[in-house]
Formats: sequence, C-alpha cells, structure tokens
Amino acid sequence: MPEEIPGLLERLAEVPDPRHPRDLQHALVLVLALTACAVPAGATSLPAVGEACRIQPRRAS
Repeated sequence: MPEEIPGLLERLAEVPDPRHPRDLQHALVLVLALTACAVPAGATSLPAVGEACRIQPRRAS
C-alpha cells in the first residue's frame, strides 16, 4: 500500500546527525533534501550544492 511506503523526507529524517549541536545552522534533513535536488540538477561538489541552493533574485522579464 502506498501509505505504508515512507517518502524521501521521512527516510532522510532517519539519518543520524553526527554534528555537534552547537555547530548546527540547518536541520540535517533539510541539507540532505536540498542535496538530493541539487545533484540531479548538475551539482558535482559541496560548493556546487551550496550554489544550487542559494535563492536567486527574479530576473525582470
């Protein structure tokens, strides 16, 4: 049944976060989800993932 199959965010939320709590700026599930979107969009390194996740201003049409 589809309701029994966990979605990507539920699976990513199960990943243990090894970071020290004082160093946290973003939830690990958010970092992993954004990375999961950035890699298929062409990001090939951690800096590229960061660039892909930056909010870009809208261009005038």
